[in-house]
Amino acid sequence: MKKVLLSISFLTVAFLKSQAYSVVTVQDSISTNTTWTCDKQYLLKGYVYVTAGATLTIEPGTIIKGDKPSKGALIIERGAKIMAQGTATKPIVFTSNQPAGGRTYGDWGGVIVCGQAPTNWTAGSAQVEGGPRSFYGGTNASDNSGTLQFVRIEFGGIAFSPNNEVNGLTLCGVGAGTTIDHIQVSYSGDDSYEWFGGTVNVKNIVSYKGWDDDFDSDAGFIGKGQFMVALRDEFSADVSGSKAIESDSYLSGTVTGLTDTNGLTKGIFSNMTIIGPVTNPASTSYDANYVAGVHIRRGSSLSVVNSVIAGWPCGLLLDESSSSYGSTIANAVSGTMNFRHNIIAGTSNNSTPNPKNIVYVINGARSLTPTTVSDTTAFITATGSNPVAWLVNSTNKNKMYGTVSAIQLGNPFSATAPNLVPNSGSDIVYGSARFPSWSAADIFDPNAALSSDTASPATYNMPAMPPNFTTTKANDAWFTRTNYVGAFGRTSAGNDNWMAGWCSFDPLNEAYDTVCATITSVNEVIENNTNITVFPNPTKDIATVSFDILHGGATKVAVIDAAGTLVKTVFDGQTISGKKSIDFSTSNLANGIYILSVYVDGRHSIVRFAVSK
Repeated sequence: MKKVLLSISFLTVAFLKSQAYSVVTVQDSISTNTTWTCDKQYLLKGYVYVTAGATLTIEPGTIIKGDKPSKGALIIERGAKIMAQGTATKPIVFTSNQPAGGRTYGDWGGVIVCGQAPTNWTAGSAQVEGGPRSFYGGTNASDNSGTLQFVRIEFGGIAFSPNNEVNGLTLCGVGAGTTIDHIQVSYSGDDSYEWFGGTVNVKNIVSYKGWDDDFDSDAGFIGKGQFMVALRDEFSADVSGSKAIESDSYLSGTVTGLTDTNGLTKGIFSNMTIIGPVTNPASTSYDANYVAGVHIRRGSSLSVVNSVIAGWPCGLLLDESSSSYGSTIANAVSGTMNFRHNIIAGTSNNSTPNPKNIVYVINGARSLTPTTVSDTTAFITATGSNPVAWLVNSTNKNKMYGTVSAIQLGNPFSATAPNLVPNSGSDIVYGSARFPSWSAADIFDPNAALSSDTASPATYNMPAMPPNFTTTKANDAWFTRTNYVGAFGRTSAGNDNWMAGWCSFDPLNEAYDTVCATITSVNEVIENNTNITVFPNPTKDIATVSFDILHGGATKVAVIDAAGTLVKTVFDGQTISGKKSIDFSTSNLANGIYILSVYVDGRHSIVRFAVSK
């Protein structure tokens, strides 16, 4: 094999389990393109702003900590971007700077992303709650604030005063050009996620042991979400009333629902599994500040479909909080809002009336107590039927189960190892029809087409609780058309837990005293003739690197700029011999010449490529 010595500066990687590492303190503003690398840790002091025109890139595996005394927070301002692309094996972690065992709710301020997408504020924009200087909102529905993938945000979220909070992840007027998936927010001191208007879509997101609401939307949010999980601590709730979902259309300063229905919050959530604090429907052993799984109020038209709402004092709370905000129930009657093809299970039955699978309140009640009864007469006037009949009618087709165990999830109430994948006999993944060729052990196939043809046992594939992506708001092509409700299906292997590996369910005790690879410089690189190609070259937005390796092993593919700085990790993991082809984005790279390095089991190969936009 021909070997060529190259006299250029390059990077080699040494993988270490633990080491002394440097901590970079970050304060004030980031006004130029900046990369945070996983060989260091970063400490946020006070409000740290990424300003318009700047991009903050964060390597997989990087650990960022929020300073408690100064309430550190990261704010991506309008016109700026964050490129935080972790991996399933190397998630990016934002966490508390307190030691293991000493962390708690609201140790720091969380992550805030501000975009230029529409809201329903009468001024067209608004300032972020909680004290940051930043404004959000605009007219660009496709605005791009960057990418967040495989990211954990722990112990953030501070409620400075009622209705004046910073959340775990706050999305303010964020546009649909932004990519957000595989996010876990844990132990947030306020809401885990809150959307203030905007059009951004999310997939595979987790809220774990939050304090207030798990998913809060308002100010005209019209984005979409799928595969969303909430898991609660039964003894941790907020005095304002904690829910998995809270949604408003109108607030003080937004357009009014009486005169402008264009400003409705019309987000669509599908395939949620939201597990509340009620482990036993007859018990009162949970925080009295818990309210409902879903609370839709103030004229909101948020849709929830194909989902599992289990273990809450109330399943669905529809709230006519004030006529000045417009009518919540009118949105449901008109079909602007959908609550369809959902399971409500294990609702508390320790009060009268019970269980409160659905409650409708009027006259500004805006709350739920153990003695609250549904305003049935007003509901019948609005819908033509009583609340429970409406819930299960031939259009909405929701189902109710007396206990959480009746829907047969693996282990939904585990504190540190929750398993939300349905058991093989669950109505989520098992057909209710019985055929001679079927047995109790048959597993529904979520990868096969749905078929309700009972005359054909060989192709029948319909769970007892089917989803609907045709006549619900989830008929948009963006949604993955699953064959099951809730966030998890079940293949024959039963391994459909997409939270495995990158989520942490014991962040209180995580050490966080390590960093990933140490990066050092060497002067000579041995070319091992792996025939790397980059296509197209020059490239604009997306490029493909192809190479052929004789022997696999620890492999890292990285992009280096002309100054010898690592600017992007394309791949970091194990490979086997053979031809490889990997797509990577160059949209965040400036025009110029770059080196693409392939490092396999101690050997390097390189190729140069150009970015031209």
